[in-house]
Amino acid sequence: MNAPDGQKPSIVLPAVIVGLLIVGGAIAYKMFEGSPPAAAPVTTPVAAVAPTQKHPAVPPIALREETAETTAAPAAVVPEPTVTTPPARVSSSEPAADSRQLVAALTSLDVKGPITAEDAQKWKDGLQQLVRQGSSSVAAIRESLAQNQDVSYAGVTGADQLGYSSLRAGLLNALGQIGGPESTAAMLQTLQTTVFPTDIAALATTLEQQAPGQYQGDILTAVRGQLGLAAQDQLGNANVGPLFQLLASAAANGTDVTADLTQYSSKWPYYAAIELANLPNGTGVSSLIQMAQDSTGGNQSAAAQALAQLAPQNSQALSALLDMAKQGQLSDAALAQLAPYLGGRENQLGSGTNPAGTTTQGLHLANGNQDFSIAILENTLTPDQATQRLSIVDQLLQAIPASDIMGQQALQQQKAALAGRQAK
Repeated sequence: MNAPDGQKPSIVLPAVIVGLLIVGGAIAYKMFEGSPPAAAPVTTPVAAVAPTQKHPAVPPIALREETAETTAAPAAVVPEPTVTTPPARVSSSEPAADSRQLVAALTSLDVKGPITAEDAQKWKDGLQQLVRQGSSSVAAIRESLAQNQDVSYAGVTGADQLGYSSLRAGLLNALGQIGGPESTAAMLQTLQTTVFPTDIAALATTLEQQAPGQYQGDILTAVRGQLGLAAQDQLGNANVGPLFQLLASAAANGTDVTADLTQYSSKWPYYAAIELANLPNGTGVSSLIQMAQDSTGGNQSAAAQALAQLAPQNSQALSALLDMAKQGQLSDAALAQLAPYLGGRENQLGSGTNPAGTTTQGLHLANGNQDFSIAILENTLTPDQATQRLSIVDQLLQAIPASDIMGQQALQQQKAALAGRQAK
């Protein structure tokens, strides 16, 4: 329509329309730009898993773009290294409540008074229930052992009904009965952390029965570590006799433990001398000679007795004894103490294999808390053995000075006893 004459056409309305179109287009563009493409996948980062009692914390997994090459080809499989001894890893899970209660009941047995038959049966039933639960009870047993506390039943009236000398002995036996990887891991952990020499002896027996030879290295490491602590008086007054017996077992299996025994000869002279004398092929004789040349009373007596014990079968031991006697290196007291060993006595640690007719007597030394046995073998000697030993006694009598009165008298007594045995 034409504008009236003399008036210009209005541009307001067209301007408003154009503005509305521009704004609408901008809004549509923003909405389109902000929407994700329909075919594009939505990726969500993997969150870390919160740690629980049964599951350790899992770190976030970094996402990476997969290419056609990586998705098509499988990842290379790396073979796991062969491990002779599995690491002593145990589950971090909390012990089951019922297993904990059973262990607590065993621990709370009253040992202040006589143990009744009813109490003993209840204790044994609780221990067997732990065994029947199998691997589920391992965590509770491990937790108790890790506290390094014990309840001894020695000397308690009625304790013989329990079948174990202590609480730990029962729990360790239960682990052995349970078996399986969880039990083995718990035993290896206890082997590394216990402060009781009897634990190591018991564990060594069980592990060797379950897997002969597999854990010898672990056992020897535990023995050496505990002896090191005991030498620094960090195990109280613990009796380390079982550890020396385990060193002897290692020697019988081909391990050289001479340095170990020599290292602790000052602290535990009788334990060291007994096991040095028992080393295969006389390999401990040189160390015994060094010990006997030590002027320290305990060291010299223990070593001289061991050399006298070996003299009838070992020429090196006999020569060393005669040389030290001639040079006055053996004290009068040491000579008197070694005389019975020329007559057939032996110091032994643990239960040795002795011929029929042998009597033994126990001996305890407060120095080093050493317990061992003296095997009296005089009555088991043959006439030929008596003759051989009689010759050695005569040689020593000629070598020592007359002023060694105690030594002279002790040797003369052995000479008379051997002469009597020679005539039989």
